[in-house]
Amino acid sequence: MSRRWAMPLGGRDAHADGAFRRALENAAWLFGGKGAGALLSLVYLAIVAQTLGVATFGIFAMILAFGQAIGTVVGFQSWQTVIRYGARHLADGNVGALRAVLGFTTALDLCAGVFAAGLASLGALAVGSTLGWLDQEAQLAVWFGLSLLFGQRGTPTGILRLFARFDLAAWSEFTLPAARLVGTCAAWAAGGSLAGFLIAWGVAELATTVVMWATAASQLRAQGVAAGLPRIRGIADGNPGILRFAVLTNLTSSIGLIWQQVPILAVGWITGPAGAGGYRIAMQLGTALTKPVTSLARALYPEMAKLTATRGAFAVRLVLIRAALLTTAIGLLTILLVAVAGESLLSLIGGPGYIFAYRIFLVLTIASAVNLSGFGLEPALVAFGRPDKALVARGLASIGYLVFLGVLLGTMGPIGAAWATLAANACSVMLLHIAFRSLERQVA
Repeated sequence: MSRRWAMPLGGRDAHADGAFRRALENAAWLFGGKGAGALLSLVYLAIVAQTLGVATFGIFAMILAFGQAIGTVVGFQSWQTVIRYGARHLADGNVGALRAVLGFTTALDLCAGVFAAGLASLGALAVGSTLGWLDQEAQLAVWFGLSLLFGQRGTPTGILRLFARFDLAAWSEFTLPAARLVGTCAAWAAGGSLAGFLIAWGVAELATTVVMWATAASQLRAQGVAAGLPRIRGIADGNPGILRFAVLTNLTSSIGLIWQQVPILAVGWITGPAGAGGYRIAMQLGTALTKPVTSLARALYPEMAKLTATRGAFAVRLVLIRAALLTTAIGLLTILLVAVAGESLLSLIGGPGYIFAYRIFLVLTIASAVNLSGFGLEPALVAFGRPDKALVARGLASIGYLVFLGVLLGTMGPIGAAWATLAANACSVMLLHIAFRSLERQVA
């Protein structure tokens, strides 16, 4: 380890200390909602998994993965654009310019929602038989695809984070798991059909978007930002590089689907719905166990964006060191928990029929721990206005992932997909670290 990275953590930069402390406080608010949401997700996941059974739950998981993959590819991470460009206008008191940025990102969200819904619905008809879906299941995927029309809510998320209202963001985002739980219980009471559970998921998306926008609108009024349609023509004049930034962050997030949705579809295609169901429940449990770090990542980005404007790479590096130590410790504890109680967790949530996914669960947990150790690097690159570097690093790692996935899934089955994720996560962290060190030397 170089001397630059081996510096003592305490007392070196009060701004870095304050930024990390604020990030932890904001993360606590986010985790309050995300943590409670994660607990609810385990409840409704258990209801769906045990009601449908392994094979039908696998179909359910594949339909969700297909729709969410389309939504990820088409959707923009517009909340990052809101913070990146809106923060300066907010600091300058330029309400008109801020409204223009919000109008631009809202237009992106609306266009993405319409395109995603159409593409997902048509795509379900085109590839449903290839994925092993019956005609009725493909039709359900078509209707579920329409729910993507109102699934884009990056702009209201960005508004709440821009005004540092992580408390309101947490409660608003809690609508999604709460609505899913209510909908899941209603679907279960009505007979527990595949269609009923998919409807519950779609209605929950709509409810969450409505709550998020209502909350964001109230904050805009409180901050004196007038309602109404803003003028977004010439948006690039006062926000240089805004379209390029939005496209690059979209591409970086799109790459994420390779790690989240593609393996479920690939496992289902190669091994059948039961394999996809087991992989999905293992991945869902792993995600629930790492929610604290996801919350911290979202809270770190606004603080890093402020540090890059005032303190430079030195302060950002100190924040990254603190974050890496904390998240590595969380990752190790999570691995220990899964190693000891993984089979019991799978049996509790899914039932005895899902215990076969224990090794997948364990390997995916190790992969998550590796990824957590460097999770702050990508937000740091984006905060410096270089999402292209994050895109290149993620892109190269994703190419490697597809190679690993193709080789290992065919030879090892579903566990091969988990090993591919572990190998690719290690490559991703290494490449992001190299990219940040290169950028650090440039701005030093």
